[in-house]
Amino acid sequence: MIEQIATVRKLDLGGVWLETTPVTTCQSCSASEDCGTGIVAKTFTPKRSQFFLVTDSALLPGQKVRIGTTEQRLLLAAFSLYLLPLVFMLLGVAVLSWWLPVIAEWWLIGLALLLLWAGFRLAARLAKGWERDAVLLLEVLPELAVTNQPPAEVAAKIT
Repeated sequence: MIEQIATVRKLDLGGVWLETTPVTTCQSCSASEDCGTGIVAKTFTPKRSQFFLVTDSALLPGQKVRIGTTEQRLLLAAFSLYLLPLVFMLLGVAVLSWWLPVIAEWWLIGLALLLLWAGFRLAARLAKGWERDAVLLLEVLPELAVTNQPPAEVAAKIT
């Protein structure tokens, strides 16, 4: 299970809107200020990600929750986003070049780009159906209240 801490931003009908901040490994490294990889990671890492979570839990804006997704779900998403469009493109170009061996190269390039675009559209359509239950609410984190008053038993000992 891959887990992350999210913040409840707003309530909506049937669920809540959550916001997460991606954590990179470069943030924990002491050399990240002087490292080229750390600078690139800070530049291209998205700052915040918002998404909707269907839940019937009583949550309030500002609450922290632990959410998670399974490794299988992550691998399926990576396959559909990266591998599916490439396979779609390569198989389509291979079939067309086998079927019509005298076709001009610029037609194959155009077809390859069209099939790549169609593969991405197919991946986006598949992802819409999968995202409904991709993230699970694992735990509502407790709120830590800070007060200036000591606990009653400590106050009794002080006086």
